[in-house]
Amino acid sequence: MIFLVKIPTYITALAFLGFAISLMAFIPVYSKKIKITYIIPLLLLGMALFSVGAPLPWPDPLWELKFGKIVSEVIVIISLMTAGLKIGTSYQWRDWKKPLSLIAITMPLFMVAVFLIAHYLLDLNGPVSLLLAAILAPTDPVLASELQLEKNQDYKQKNTGLRFTLTAEAGINDGFAFPFVFLAILWSNEASFSEIDWPHFIGYYFFFKIIGGILIGAVIGFIYSWFIQYHGKEHQQYILNGFIAVSLTFLSYGLAEVLGTYGFLSVFTAGVFIQYYCHKDVQNNENTSMLQFAEETEKLLVSLWTIFFGGALLSGILSYTDGWGVLASLLFVLVLRPLFGYLAMCTTEFSIAKKWAISFFGIRGIGSFFYLSYALLNGNFSEYEELFGITSYVILFSILVHGLSSLRVLDYFQKKEDKP
Repeated sequence: MIFLVKIPTYITALAFLGFAISLMAFIPVYSKKIKITYIIPLLLLGMALFSVGAPLPWPDPLWELKFGKIVSEVIVIISLMTAGLKIGTSYQWRDWKKPLSLIAITMPLFMVAVFLIAHYLLDLNGPVSLLLAAILAPTDPVLASELQLEKNQDYKQKNTGLRFTLTAEAGINDGFAFPFVFLAILWSNEASFSEIDWPHFIGYYFFFKIIGGILIGAVIGFIYSWFIQYHGKEHQQYILNGFIAVSLTFLSYGLAEVLGTYGFLSVFTAGVFIQYYCHKDVQNNENTSMLQFAEETEKLLVSLWTIFFGGALLSGILSYTDGWGVLASLLFVLVLRPLFGYLAMCTTEFSIAKKWAISFFGIRGIGSFFYLSYALLNGNFSEYEELFGITSYVILFSILVHGLSSLRVLDYFQKKEDKP
């Protein structure tokens, strides 16, 4: 006898999500064989599931701003902790100068160029143009994970090349973009650009919030690292469980935000300084459970986001802009970032090939949607709808162009026996 039972929609949705996420055990294996990042198959999977009508909470074509902000926020901070854990403190100033040059040279030049194109060619108003420049400025630590460092860096043997530079840049510039997002918000709430309280902006939104975020994360990470060294190995194996990385992520982010500073910078520096004593003890450095758990958590969240982004692409998010917006998006990804990135890398001793590689892989991603949602929730922007289309095209082009080329570039340097 067959019993017909009405199955709740959310049960079916769980089944679809379980199936999609389970593929993450296999997708990276096969994607690496054909030299593409695992993000591309996940994007195609999301598009396929949307096409067959899988009962998932698809964006239509956008998620509600508060929900979208929270989702992207959690993913980014987990990714920032992962980046910090990979780097640690075993670097000197000459090493940090490489990613910092991308912050000091590439980011401002890129934002100025995006603002001019948005304002004078796409005819967007001033606050919206500045917001677009700010949200597209940072290199995404999430979608760029396969180009980043692959493990904790040893105190004596460490990577200072392409992987380190992109990992550090992604960790730093997600926080340094925030002052300009706030500047766009302030502009949107004033009658004109000249009416912005500049001493308050520079003193509070730039110096206080940046320095405060860095110090809070550094103190949390340092105290944790210092405390761990006084426990024997039999206790450390319990204390260093992977979930502690996620808990410290939320602690450093939450505390920094409560104190009015930048949580993104706090999380990244916390991840860096968690390794302070660990790097000086090779035996302790063998414990990678924190990094592994953070990476697995990151991959889970990224998988879900990419699948839903694939659905959003088909549900109409790309229709928010026109052909000029598409051309501008290509220009941002293929011309502006590589050009200004190379100018910054001219200050380094890298080979010409590596300079262009680092310059080219300025991957844009989930962080841009967080900044966009945050600004729209806190500002007073008008005629901003086109930003959703341009941002989506930039992320799509970045996923495809960088996803199809990044692993091949890494193989190129490895074959030359040049540590990427």
